[in-house]
Amino acid sequence: MVYDISQLTDFHYSALKEISNIGIGNAVTSLATMLQSEVKIMTPDLNVSRIEKVADFSGGADKIVSGVLMKLFGSVRGYMVMLLPPESAQLICNTIIQEENSDITNPMNESLISEVGHILGSTYMTAFSDFLGVDVFASTPFHTYDMIGAIMDNILIQMSQEVEYAIILDTLFTLKGNDMHGKLLTLFDPVSLELILQKVDAMFH
Repeated sequence: MVYDISQLTDFHYSALKEISNIGIGNAVTSLATMLQSEVKIMTPDLNVSRIEKVADFSGGADKIVSGVLMKLFGSVRGYMVMLLPPESAQLICNTIIQEENSDITNPMNESLISEVGHILGSTYMTAFSDFLGVDVFASTPFHTYDMIGAIMDNILIQMSQEVEYAIILDTLFTLKGNDMHGKLLTLFDPVSLELILQKVDAMFH
């Protein structure tokens, strides 16, 4: 069966959201362990968007964000991206190094943000992998501080324009009483996306 990702059924959306909720729940538990602080999360919204529309879901192509990119490989290939507004990235750094107004662009703090992204992304993808029975692994994270449009353009270049759609998880964390917004994007090549949807159908039908 060939799937038209632009016309997913309510069933596919519900299944993908259920899988994502499990993944993000596990990821938040790992993040709380790293930060040694309670982290709460609102149930994330899930959207499937054409790649050129991703920036619209994230505040516009010119919006500056702290981004962590991880390449996905195995039987499923693509990229996972964590996008954080600067104030959310700063909150993470403040919590870890126990300072106020930390500079998120210095190398040490960039490394901290990368590690947070790696923990969230790899834990999320491990749950995703286990649930669907596919092999997928996340690479070493790469941190960037740039406009959303530039980040997405770079991913398209890396993937040779093979990706057309992104699965977007819009999340709201609460860390030490402060709201921390973030987005997790998964971008799969067409073959991988087809495999994922086949697995979803096989599991739930």
